[in-house]
Formats: sequence, C-alpha cells, structure tokens
Amino acid sequence: MFRVAIAQYEGSTTLRAPPLAAGLLAATVRREPDLGDVAVTVLAARRELERAADALADADLAGVSLYTWNERYALAVARAARARNPDLRLVAGGPSVPRRPDAVARFLDAHPALDALVLGEGERTFPDVIRAARAGAPLDGIAGVVTRAGDAPRFGPPRERMSGEAFDAVGSPYLDGTFEELVARGEIAPFGAAVLETNRGCPFACTFCDWGQATQSRVHELPGARVERELAWLAERKIPYLYIVDANFGIRRRDEDLTRKIGELARSHGAPSFVFFHLTKNATAKNLRTVEILRDHGVATQVALSMQDFDPDVLVAIKRDNIRAADALALRERCHAQGIPTLNELLLGLPGQTTASIRRSVAAAITPFPGDSFFLYPTRVLENAELAEPAYRARHGIETRLVPWHPPDPAEAAHVLEHEEIVVATSALPVAAWRDAYAFGYLLSALWNQRVLATTIHVARFVLGLEVPALVDALLAGAGPRLRAARDALARLAAAVLAGEATTLPVDGAGPRRREPTDAVCAVVLADPEGFYAEVADAVAAITTSSDDAALVRDAVAWDALQALPPDGALVTRRFAYDWRAYTDRMSEHVRPPLAALEVSVRAWPPAPIDPSARLDVFLSLGWSKQPRCHLEAPGEPAAT
Repeated sequence: MFRVAIAQYEGSTTLRAPPLAAGLLAATVRREPDLGDVAVTVLAARRELERAADALADADLAGVSLYTWNERYALAVARAARARNPDLRLVAGGPSVPRRPDAVARFLDAHPALDALVLGEGERTFPDVIRAARAGAPLDGIAGVVTRAGDAPRFGPPRERMSGEAFDAVGSPYLDGTFEELVARGEIAPFGAAVLETNRGCPFACTFCDWGQATQSRVHELPGARVERELAWLAERKIPYLYIVDANFGIRRRDEDLTRKIGELARSHGAPSFVFFHLTKNATAKNLRTVEILRDHGVATQVALSMQDFDPDVLVAIKRDNIRAADALALRERCHAQGIPTLNELLLGLPGQTTASIRRSVAAAITPFPGDSFFLYPTRVLENAELAEPAYRARHGIETRLVPWHPPDPAEAAHVLEHEEIVVATSALPVAAWRDAYAFGYLLSALWNQRVLATTIHVARFVLGLEVPALVDALLAGAGPRLRAARDALARLAAAVLAGEATTLPVDGAGPRRREPTDAVCAVVLADPEGFYAEVADAVAAITTSSDDAALVRDAVAWDALQALPPDGALVTRRFAYDWRAYTDRMSEHVRPPLAALEVSVRAWPPAPIDPSARLDVFLSLGWSKQPRCHLEAPGEPAAT
C-alpha cells in the first residue's frame, strides 16, 4: 500500500470549514482506477508540531497546501516530518507557492525539505505526482511541476487549465465521505459551515489579487449535476452557513438556477439559513437575481460589492478601471429599494490612494440604508499578485511591514505564528498619512457598522448635508477623555502594525482577548457610555450651522446612546424632542424627523453578561448581525432600535 498524506492545515483566524482544496485532491485520487492501492489521508487540524510532523512523516508522499493563513506552520511541519522520515517525498502547492521563476528559485532554496512544487490546479497534476513517486521515478518533467536541477529550478511543461469534461474526473469530498471521515477522526469540527465551488476562474486581473492571474482569467463551470448533489447533501445535514467561494458568482447563466435550487432545499430542509458569495464584478440588475431568489425563498444573504476603492485614479493603478464604480452604486440603490443589505469591502494602502481619496472612498460607503455595512482591510501583499512584483512595488513606492497573526484567544496555541505583509505607505500615501487614514477609517467603522452612532451620522449626512469626513474629524479632534481614549486605542493598533508586532491587541478592561480596531473603539464606548456620548454630542453639535441643527444632532446622539444601555435588563425611561421611531421607519426619504415629544421605556435586549469582555462580545455580535440591542416597550407597539 502506497501512503499519501494531503495537508491543508486550518488557520488560527479563518472560517472553520472543511479543507476544500485537500478534499478535492483526495476525492479525485480515490476515483483514479489505477491508484486503487494508494491510501490517502487528509490532515487539517493545527496541533503541536511534533504530533503534526509524526502524522505527515507516516506517509510515503505528502502534499501540503500553502496559503497566507497556514504557510509558515505547514512548512515547519514539513521540515520536521522530513527530519523524521528522510525517505518522505514532499510536494507543495496552493496559492502561496510562487510562480515567478526568480521567486521559485528563492523559495526552493529557502525550503530544502521540499522536493517539488505544483503550480496551478492540482486535481490532474497530483495524481501524476503520485504515479511517479509510487514507481520511484523522478518528479521532473511532469506537467505543472517544478523540481530542482542543481541550484536552479526545473519547470515541467505548463499544464492547461481544466474545463468542460475534465471536471468530471474531479471527486467530491462531500459526496464520497472524505469530509465525514475527517469529522469522525476529529481532524475537523462537526459541520457548522461549508465552502463550495461552482465555477473556477476570474476574468479580472486586479493587482492586489492573485485570483484572475492564477487562473488565467477564463471562467469554467463545474458539472451542474454534481453541484446540485452537493447542495442537497449539505441541506440534508442542515448545515446553516454556506460560503460559495467562486470569484464571480452570478456571472454564469446557470447561477440563477443554482440559487433557486438552494432556496428550494432551504424550504424543504431548513438549511442553509445564510449564503455568502462574492457577486460578480460589474454586477447589474440581471446579476442581482441570484440574491433576489434567495431572499424570496427566505434565505439570508447580502450583496458584497466588489469596489475596494471608488477613486478613478486608484482603480487605474490597481487595474480595476474596467470595473465601473457607477454600476456598483446603481446596484446598491436597487438593493436599498428592495431592503437587501450590502457589504462594501474597502482596502487601505492601495497604490494611488491619497489622504483625500481614501477619506472620500470610506465616506462613500455610508449609505441611506441602515442595513448596509463596510469592511476596511489593510492591503496585504499576496505572493503571486502583481502587487508583489519588484517593478510594480518600485513604481508605486510601496512600503510594507511583515506582521504576525496572533489568535484572538491567547489560550489558543497557533504553534507557529503566520505572517502577513501589509502595505503601510506608497509614494502617494506616506506613513503618517496611512496612520491618519487608519484612525479615520476604523473610527467610522465602529460608529457606522456597529451602530454606535448610526442615526447621528445618517441625520448629519442625509438631512443636514454635513460631510462625513467633517464629522469624523470633529470626533478625532475631541479633547474629552473618552474620545481621546478611542483615538489612543487606534493609535496603539496602528503603531503595532508599523512596528511589525501585531494587527490586534488586548483592550484595557476587556480581558486578554486580542481585538480588532473596530472592536477596540466599541470597548472604549462601553467603558463609559454616558461620558462618550456626552463628548460626541458636543463635538458634532459644534460643526452644525444653526442652534436648531445642533439641538437635532444632540437628540440623535441621545437616541444612539440607547445602543449602550446598562446590561442589567432594568427598564429605563428616556425622553426625546424628536420622534426617532418615525424617522427610523423613513430613513431612505432623507426628511427631518418630526419635532414631537417622545418618551420611551427601554431595556437592554437581550440582557448582556456583566463581565466586560463578554458584554463586548455580545455587543459586537449584535452589531455586525444588525440585531437589536435594546427594546422599546412603551408607548405603542414594541419596536427595536
């Protein structure tokens, strides 16, 4: 029996879902008629190096899948496994395996334990590697494989991408029992989420992403009958969360049929309850039908807008000028009309960004629809993206830091810390400007996405016509202790990135758990809500142009303060000069709230734990999910804020 191990180790900060790439390889190998004497084991658990190395060293041939969330750990396990078993043949594949010849040479030199690299899709290449290794033959000359030739890499012939009937030979790790076997062995947790691929490829070549370049642009469909069987398998096991990992779901004509199938399965089995996917770039009303179909079947989702920046000069610099910002904004308006939430993903540190442009782009993510959110991510350098190429980096003056990922829970051992290369400056955005943009973006993220100040921002922007940057600047300039504490928390996090130490830090008074910047601001709010909102009211009122407008925003701040009620469940009475319940029902109309005395009895809902760390966790989870944090019990019908 020839023993093969395929390792796709989970990341300490990633979605806990079955290892799709390793599963596809294993299921495909098991379908090959001539490989019936091959025993395949999939390894995914991130455990102590010694135990992980023992498991990998037990094989005759091992393949390790590398990406940013597991690369350093996987390579450390591979080195230790080779030390235990000098006869073990080791092959690496995955998105973090370099493709540029100079980078390939450096990578092989840095990792002498590796015998070969697999470039691109592995479902056809890896079985060929197994055949050669089983026969004791050299691996050089195999299409899609890089080996060593003395001190230089030797590239095998390029392998054409899979398409059409070629996918028929690819096994399904869901349908053939591969993933169920992993659960039984304790290699992965019982299914709470699943990842599924329905097509492969991306027609875009954005410089910060390696997806389109890695797959050479053409989009190819996986067999529809198989995808439908996989969807049924997941629904029958009532897996609640489904992540469709296609680069551009909705781009194919059949995608409407697939979402209709998901909806029908959800109605008959009660799952999935939430489906997430990246809607195709340049999405139109036609592409939105996938989302509408899910909504019509009672399946929750949101539209992820693929606009990492709205500035035309930035879009040219990152080769996204073929993705039209106007289409994304029009699609957002259509979603608003139907009550469908949107998610805008933005990047900080892109080439071409300036102090002014990044402020405009982040502010553009604030919409009239309160169900919308935006995520602000630091720009990361991926191995095979154009952003990593020396000439591109030099052209845009890109400056980076190599920063470790720490698990959120300090009790969770990462065993080996992964690192990510983060852009902290470009020729258009010096380090000091990056630091200011970091504070601006993440403060606004907390205020809007976590609804700390959502009503106030909405009134200021869409009723009073104030610019969002002016409001954020007023808060960043605030001299009060709570606003200063929020500013200092963000400054500490930015400094940790610039020092190459961490992207997350514990927050004073919120336990040892490491926190994201948005979370850190919320911790400051919860430490003294009364003080925080009093300072906010003064700062925002100061930038209005009349006493009536100042009174309006002060009342709006008081309404927003209901988000941070004491977590003891006690009934609290609050009085307002304006009818905010009527306003929240008509936010899209941009009309001033009625000037009418409003008295409400309110209690925190649901009651949060008293422990500050647990309270923060509840606060954050309710914020991202847009669930109510308090309950209005009088007068009239109950309503959630």
